Amino acid sequence: MYTAQQNSTAHPLPLERYRLFDSHDLDEAREFVGRVFCPHDLATLRPGAQLDACHHSVPLHRDASLNYVQYGPAVHIEPGHLGGFYLLQIPLRGGAMVRCGSQAVESHALMASLPSPTEALSMRWHDDSPQFIVKIDRAAMQSRLSALLQAPLHQPLVFDLGVDLTNPALLGMTSFIAYLRSAVETNAILLGHPVLAEQAENHLLTSLLLSTAHNYSAALASSAFSPGAAPTVLPRVVKRAQEYMHSQLEQPITLADVCAHVGVSARSLQQTFAQCTGKSPMAFLRDLRLDAARTALQSKFAERAPQVSDIAARYGFFHLGHFAEGYRRRFGETPSETRQRLGPPH
Repeated sequence: MYTAQQNSTAHPLPLERYRLFDSHDLDEAREFVGRVFCPHDLATLRPGAQLDACHHSVPLHRDASLNYVQYGPAVHIEPGHLGGFYLLQIPLRGGAMVRCGSQAVESHALMASLPSPTEALSMRWHDDSPQFIVKIDRAAMQSRLSALLQAPLHQPLVFDLGVDLTNPALLGMTSFIAYLRSAVETNAILLGHPVLAEQAENHLLTSLLLSTAHNYSAALASSAFSPGAAPTVLPRVVKRAQEYMHSQLEQPITLADVCAHVGVSARSLQQTFAQCTGKSPMAFLRDLRLDAARTALQSKFAERAPQVSDIAARYGFFHLGHFAEGYRRRFGETPSETRQRLGPPH
């Protein structure tokens, strides 16, 4: 059996510590990849071409996983209907011709593909075209969409197949995916902390739904979508949202949770929050959590209190670098400086 590590000592492959298999054998590759995704047909496009295949995969929490897949030579992949999941596929080099239902796209490093499970999928990966793939459970994605809309779905969620990664609107999503990749490769806390993993999945699904194009995009963008909502959303909604956030500072709540609590769509809440506070709902929640973390750090018993990292984690900040930077921007000093400035308790 071929081992990918033999050719990757100088430049480790993405997610290499989560390797499922590596092989030259076509049937073995089809079997192992099919276990994570779904049964499919796999064939090389050049007779006699030998695979250089591997698959690395790591689940985030319950509903999403990060994957690295390579085949080496050009291959034809025919999954048909994915059925139970969505795939965001990003070629790291090379490219692929992807067809899903009536849509087709030539995918490359700046043009990802996002096939939908209700449409038949067929792909031709070009030579030396490894892909970084985010797999997301269909039911979870549709549940998140319904929560954001505050309404049931009346038809399947279908994304535009091509995802232009140069679009500035996608910067937040692509940066977050890059962060997730880095976190699982270097920081075990993401996988070892269920609350953080759940938050990561929630944010991933929400960012995909709000930044990529699909057949519910117009509904998400409509501030008046929420059934039975008043034509103008009153500031009382903002107050109720703020009260809910205050009561949930240590819980992994999401934008969808806040929307469900106050009974309006995500777009309505975002617009009204911006008008009333100058911030998005989640930016407001982040500031509340930073304030709570500062209060904990300023406690006269701080030196007997948990470490800075524990206080940060209590309020949903699991990346200490990001926490420290956000804290410094808000308060003009780092968390460690806050604690050091207090000196020993009296």
